[in-house]
Amino acid sequence: KFHLVQEAFREALEALPVLLYALSLMALAFAALIYLSEPRENIASLPQALWLTLVTMMTVGYGDVSPVSTPGSFVVSFLMITSCLYLAIPIGIVGSAFNRVWEDRGRLLIVRRTSERLRQWGYRAADIPELFKIFDTRQRGELNYREFRRMLFAMKVGLQEEGVHQLFNAFDQDASGAVDEKEFVQQIFPQSYFDLYGEGEEDDEEFMEALSSMAMCHEIPHSSNPH
Repeated sequence: KFHLVQEAFREALEALPVLLYALSLMALAFAALIYLSEPRENIASLPQALWLTLVTMMTVGYGDVSPVSTPGSFVVSFLMITSCLYLAIPIGIVGSAFNRVWEDRGRLLIVRRTSERLRQWGYRAADIPELFKIFDTRQRGELNYREFRRMLFAMKVGLQEEGVHQLFNAFDQDASGAVDEKEFVQQIFPQSYFDLYGEGEEDDEEFMEALSSMAMCHEIPHSSNPH
C-alpha cells in the first residue's frame, strides 16, 4: 500500500512548489533581518543568519546560535510564530490529499490489482474494445454488471464476487449502471488511453482551422517606414 502515499504526494505536488518558493523568500527575508539586528560577534555572516532562520523555522532548535540583542530577539520571536502558522499550510495540504486517497483506497487498490493482473496475462489496451464487443450481447456499446462480470471471469483476473462489484463501481462513476470501453481503458491503461482513442486531436485540428480562418479574415496592419 506504499503507492497510496505516493498518490497522496502526487496530488499535493501541484501546490507544494509555490509554497516552497514562498517559504524560501520568507527564510531569506528573516535571515537578512537577523543579520542586520545582531552584532557581528554573534552573527558573523549572512549564511550563519540563514542557518539560525532555518533551524528556527523547522522547530529544531539546536541552540548553537541564538539572538543576543533585543531587536534580534524580537525578529526571531516573530519568525517562530510566522513559521509555525505558515508550515501548517503544506502539512494540511499533504494531510488532506492523503485523507482523500485513503478514503478512496478500495477503488485504487482494486484498479491497480486488476491492471497488474491483466498485464501479467498479456492483455493490452487495444484488446479491450474487442473484448467489449464480444461480451456486449445487447449491442449497446457498454456492459452492464452481468456482462462485465462474465468478461472478467473469462479474462481470469482472479477477483471474487465482491471484488468484481467494487471494480464495476470504480468504473461506473456516473452511476449509469453500465461501463463502456473508454472508462475501462482510462482506469486500467491510462498511458495508452489517448494513443488508442486519440481524443483531443480533433479539437486541436478544429482550433487550428478556426485560428487560420481568423488570421485570413483580419489583416494585421504593417507599419510603413516614412520616406
